[in-house]
Order: sequence, then C-alpha cells, then structure tokens
Amino acid sequence: MTTNKKSKKNFMKAIILAGGSGKRLWPISNKSFPKQFLKFLDHESLFQKTLLRFNNFQFVDEIFVVINKSCKKIVKEQISEINYQKKIKILIEPDQKSTAGAILFTIKSLKESGAIDENTKLLFLPSDHLIFPKDKFLSYIENLNKLRLDDIIIFGIRPHKIETGFGYIKIGKKRADNLDEVNSFIEKPSFEKAKEFFLSEKYLWNAGIFLFTEKNFEREIKKHSPDLYKYYEMPFEKLLKNFFSIPKISIDYALIEKTKNILVQPLDVSFSDVGSWESIYDIMQKDENKNVLRGNVFTSDTKNSLIFAKKRLISTMGLENIILVETKDAIFLAKRGKSQKVKQIIQKMLLQQESKKKL
Repeated sequence: MTTNKKSKKNFMKAIILAGGSGKRLWPISNKSFPKQFLKFLDHESLFQKTLLRFNNFQFVDEIFVVINKSCKKIVKEQISEINYQKKIKILIEPDQKSTAGAILFTIKSLKESGAIDENTKLLFLPSDHLIFPKDKFLSYIENLNKLRLDDIIIFGIRPHKIETGFGYIKIGKKRADNLDEVNSFIEKPSFEKAKEFFLSEKYLWNAGIFLFTEKNFEREIKKHSPDLYKYYEMPFEKLLKNFFSIPKISIDYALIEKTKNILVQPLDVSFSDVGSWESIYDIMQKDENKNVLRGNVFTSDTKNSLIFAKKRLISTMGLENIILVETKDAIFLAKRGKSQKVKQIIQKMLLQQESKKKL
C-alpha cells in the first residue's frame, strides 16, 4: 500500500514519451513532423513546453526523452533552442510499439545504464499536453514524491467541459493522502454519457500520466501481461534484437486497466491534450466572428471556424463551423465536431496507396 513514509531518495526521473505520430492533426502533423514539435500558440512547441515545465523543479534530477529515430534531429534542435538547466538524455526506440513497448524499453534502458534502482520513482508523461498553471501541477508531483509508492499512480483531470474525445476514470473512495481509489475505466463516451460524467463528481479525464517504481512495474506486468513480461525478463541486448516482435499495445490495455494496485491523483488544473482540430480551436485566440485564422486567409460571413493556410491564399464566404487546413501536400475540410475522425481518412489513403503499389 502507498504510504506517507518518505522514500530514501528524494528525487524522481521524468520520462517524456515523444514518439507519437499525431495523426489526428493531419495534414499539418505527420510522421516526419508530429504535432508535439509544432509551434501552435507561440514560439515554443508542445514538446518544449513539456520540458520547460520541469526546468526549475528540484524533485526531478534527470529528464529522459523517448523517441523514434526519425525525430532525433528535430528533438536535438528543439532542446538546443531552449535554456534548459537539467540533464536531458535521449532514448531511441528500436521500433514504435505504442506506450507499453515504449515504457518497457525505457525502464530496461535505465536499469541497464544504472540510472535507476528498483525504488526510483518514474514519472511518464506525454510530450503534447498543455497544463496550466504549471506550479499547481508541480505541487501535486511534489506531494507524491513524499510517498513511498507501492501502487501505480495515474493522473485524472477534473472535467471543465463536456468532452467525448477522452477516456474517463470513475473514482471510488477518497483516501487520507488525497489520492482516490479507482472504480473503473470508461472508453471515449457518447455525448450524453460525457454530459452525465461532467455533471458528476465521480469522473475524471484520463490524462495518460503515470507514476510508479521499477519494482511496481515488474510485479504488475508479470501478473497481468505475460506476453510483455517475457520480453522484460530478457537481457537488454536480447530485448533489442527481439523488440520488433513485441505486441503493439497501449500501457492502459496491457496493465493500467487490469491491475488492482492502482490509485488516481485528481488534478484541478486547466488541461488540453491538443489531440484534435477541435481542441486547437478551443485553446487559440479568436476574432470577433469566433474564427481562428492563421496564414493568408480572407473571410466574409464566416463564423465559428478554424482556417489554417500554410502556402496558398484561402478565402471563404457564407460558412460556419468548419475546419479547413491547407498545406503544400494536402487540404483537409471538415465540419466542426467531426474532425476527430481524421484517422479514418488517413487509413483509407494508406489502403489506397497499398492497392496502387500492388497494381
């Protein structure tokens, strides 16, 4: 059980998972330049904002960035652009195997290098979240650092709107340490269910942030995910040679939704996973017609829309509630509220390309 006894080591490692492809923000975000490296709001990318969140935080002594090899140049460039005080190490995954594979690879790498022992606290975070205020978020991390962890800690955001794009955590009994027990997990809900969750105090957005020790991870993956544990048992060099055969599965499905040794830290902060064009619209400044316009764009009688122009002039008339994104390679047009389904278009395009190759 997680207790209030202080750990022998008063620091933790922060691991930023930066290998995602950001398909839901196609066509601006793509495999060669994923969304976490784009600069939507100002001169800092989402990845840089994630790094800077920990720049002066004394309870994290090292930052590890987990990427695929195609992003190595971008990552190094973006790290060099910011005045960063902490030591940053880049870990390159042998292959993209979703979050379970990335976390398994990271822990094995850190064990192999001697960077951690079995009781070191490991904080895993996505690289593409916006969280405000930063100091309030870090205060939660500081409090958790005082605990001796015997459970896996996940993080949940108190909903501040009706949202169908997130998974939810139903919370149970509140504990003396301000953590909540986990009752159940819910997949992305319908609008009606999301409204019900928003009005209730029993549901949190699943933030995709995890805190645990190596000892916790090994114990739980051995019990709940034997298909992954057989790779975790391998010597590091053997793991690297066999990494391509690891099941491609999220850590949520492989472990988080199975274990009983889990608690949730509720976060009362402003949060966006910047996971869709709809979320981009929500967080960006709008004009008097509630439009978000970027690039060479002229509008007439256009309302409640997001229009991005990268290369060409875009002009619109008599439209509302649309997403229109133009790049040198593609144009994406959708009704607002439907843009989360962009992955379906990408999948169809990939299948079409494969069919043409076979002809």
